[in-house]
Amino acid sequence: MKHTLVVTVLAVLVGCATPPPPKPPPGAPIEFTLPIWPSAQPHSFLDDRGHILVVDAWASWCAPCKAELPQLNALANQWKAQGVRVYAVNIDTTDGTVTPFVTTYNIEIPILLDPGAGLLTSILGLKNMPTTWVFDKDGNVVLASESNIGKVAEAVNTLLAQSAKP
Repeated sequence: MKHTLVVTVLAVLVGCATPPPPKPPPGAPIEFTLPIWPSAQPHSFLDDRGHILVVDAWASWCAPCKAELPQLNALANQWKAQGVRVYAVNIDTTDGTVTPFVTTYNIEIPILLDPGAGLLTSILGLKNMPTTWVFDKDGNVVLASESNIGKVAEAVNTLLAQSAKP
């Protein structure tokens, strides 16, 4: 009887769980919205269609992020004239971590917020920090790279070269 009750309670709990948002089928453009720091205004990645897009997941406690994010910031400045859009998504769950980080490391790219990385995990499959995704102009992921800013630069430069061809 006790075993049946436990199984029944578990079945009810599992049935009540909210499923994660569905992942798009392979080859389908990804769309999601995150708040911009510090205003908390929503930013939809649909607004970036037609542009090469780079999205970097970082946290203030992540040692490799402290090296990679300033490098990405420098690349973003190089790519800006070519229309590449670069965003850094902070996943910290504690308020007040963004300001000291961006001030210390002179980060100028737009910061978006995903506390706890729920959206990045469910939509993009975030596993390790830092991870950077490169999207083509149609919103398709062309690269997901963990701690390899060189691969990110190579992917963006390849996309830029392809779009420069007639």
